[in-house]
Amino acid sequence: MSLAQWPSEVPRIAARDPAGHKGTFGRVLVVGGCVQPPLIMVGGPSLAAIAALRCGCGLAELAMPAPLLAAGLTLAPSAVGHAIEIDAHGGATLGALQALAQRAAVAEAVVCGPGLGANAGPVVHSMIASAPRLVLDADALNALASAPDPRAALRARRAGTTVLTPHVGEARRLARACGMHDSATASELAAALGVVVVLKSHETSIADADHAWSVRAGTSALATAGSGDVLAGVLAGLWAQQTECPTFDVARQAVCLHGLASVQWSAEHGHAGLLAQDLAAAIPAELERWRLGGTAAMR
Repeated sequence: MSLAQWPSEVPRIAARDPAGHKGTFGRVLVVGGCVQPPLIMVGGPSLAAIAALRCGCGLAELAMPAPLLAAGLTLAPSAVGHAIEIDAHGGATLGALQALAQRAAVAEAVVCGPGLGANAGPVVHSMIASAPRLVLDADALNALASAPDPRAALRARRAGTTVLTPHVGEARRLARACGMHDSATASELAAALGVVVVLKSHETSIADADHAWSVRAGTSALATAGSGDVLAGVLAGLWAQQTECPTFDVARQAVCLHGLASVQWSAEHGHAGLLAQDLAAAIPAELERWRLGGTAAMR
C-alpha cells in the first residue's frame, strides 16, 4: 500500500485539548550527539527534538555532550538543554549517566541514539534501565547489536515500552547479534527482542509480538540525511501525548504522519532536495489534516 491519505485501519490522532498547557502534552528527552574527533555529530538529536515539538509535545529536552550543547540548542532553540559531561575518550562520565537516568525517569518518552557515536553503550544501557517509554534509533541500535546478548539487555523492560527504528543495515546487524538470518523481518526481530520494530525502507514494516503492518511510507524525497531522526522525534512526540495508546498504533501513526508530510512536500517541490528541517516544518499542517474532529476540508 502506498500512502496517499491516512489509512483507515490506523487510529487518527485525537483533537488537541483547547484547555491544555505544555505539561498536558508530555515531555520528550532526546539523548544523542558525539564529539570524538575527528567525528562530530550534532544535527541528529536537534532534528529529533524539533520534530517532537512540531508534532505537539509540550516540552523537548536535549541531552548532548557538554562541548556540543550550545550548537545543538542553536539548531533547536525551543528545547531545554542538558549537558552530558564526557571523559577523555568522549564517553559519558558516571555522574552524567546518573543525571541522564534521572531526566529519563520523568520524561513521558525518550529518544536515544541520533548521532551518539561509537561509545554509546553505557548511555544506551542507562536509558534502557530508566526510560518509561524508549525509542532506540541509529547508534543506539548499533550499541545494542554490540551487546553480548541484545535479548538480555531488553528483557527487564515491560512489553510495549520499547520501539526500535532500524534501517535495513541496522536490522541486519541486530539479526546477526540475535543469531538470526540477515534478512530477518520486522516481525521476527520484534518477537526475538520483545519490542515494537519499525523497519525503515522504501516500504516500512511495523511489528510487535502480535501484529504486523507495512506501508510504502512517503516519497523518495525521504532518502535524505536526517529524515530518520525526524521520524524518531515524531514517534516520541506522539507517544508522549498518547501514553494510553497501544505502542504499535503510535508507531503506525508516526510513520503515516512522517510519510504524508513528504507526500505534501513532494507535491510542491518534487522528489529530491528535501531537507530534514523542511520535513519537520511540514509536520504540523499534516498533523492537523488528519486529526480526529478536524473539518471536512482538512480530511
